[in-house]
Amino acid sequence: MLAAVALCTLSVPTAAHAYCRTTTQPLPANYSPNRGCFTQGLYLFWRNACVSYSINHGASRNIPYDEAKRIIDDSFATWMNAACADGNAPGISVSNIGPSKCGEVRYNADSTNQNVIVFRDDVWPYDDPYSTLGLTTVTFNAETGEIYDADMEINSSARNLSITDQVPAKGFDLQSVITHEVGHFLGLAHATDVRSTMFASYKPGSAALRTLAPDDVAGLCAIYPNESTRVVSDQVSSTGTIVAALCDPSPRHGFSAECSTPKSENNCCAMPMPTASWAASGTVALGLAGVLVARRRRARTR
Repeated sequence: MLAAVALCTLSVPTAAHAYCRTTTQPLPANYSPNRGCFTQGLYLFWRNACVSYSINHGASRNIPYDEAKRIIDDSFATWMNAACADGNAPGISVSNIGPSKCGEVRYNADSTNQNVIVFRDDVWPYDDPYSTLGLTTVTFNAETGEIYDADMEINSSARNLSITDQVPAKGFDLQSVITHEVGHFLGLAHATDVRSTMFASYKPGSAALRTLAPDDVAGLCAIYPNESTRVVSDQVSSTGTIVAALCDPSPRHGFSAECSTPKSENNCCAMPMPTASWAASGTVALGLAGVLVARRRRARTR
């Protein structure tokens, strides 16, 4: 069993880039990306060359499944179609494995899983329903940083998500929200460059975050330079890299569209830890300023 430890120390990197990677350590309460990347802990990464996601089959009452699928697929494709500095594609492939009947955010350590994307129409099950647009929960190996599972929740309870090309002045562009969240899904934290899709703010009525900035692409390629290499923390490998696993898009322990029951109890204990918040300056109010929060559930796993 791996234990979770909170560390409240900020470290400003010396590298001349503005992208930041998510780590195994929770962010301190007073953290701000303006102070630089938080680098305590181990960097997160997907080891598999291929990863998949599933959209909850019900989508949203206000966004039909086919429309949700189109937007979500396009958002992932934005990252997958990026070109690294060497002209090659990033060394990870992410694909839609099909709809999921399960809408639960969890990871099963000994049975099938889904990297699910689910809309919360009725109630946002967290304490910030008016200042959060999305939540990404990542389960990972705390000894290596390898991501085992990632689930994405979209706050559709306020019914102000936009799926049109022209975003209403007080609307929140769903494709921008998803594109930002995909960055967290892939292992990126909030960037320090205001021009980045991964920067911690969003202006209502804008669709600008549908398009990646060079810094976003640089961050993706820094983790996945090619399909056989993963860049990891020095504590994990003396060379700073490990060999990627062969392509298999199935979630860990296999895919099931149904919610599966763990074979044994107490095999995975997860607890919420905030990693970052997509915050606007000043008072945050729905329709005035939007906040997208990406959190991880730090897991004890076998």
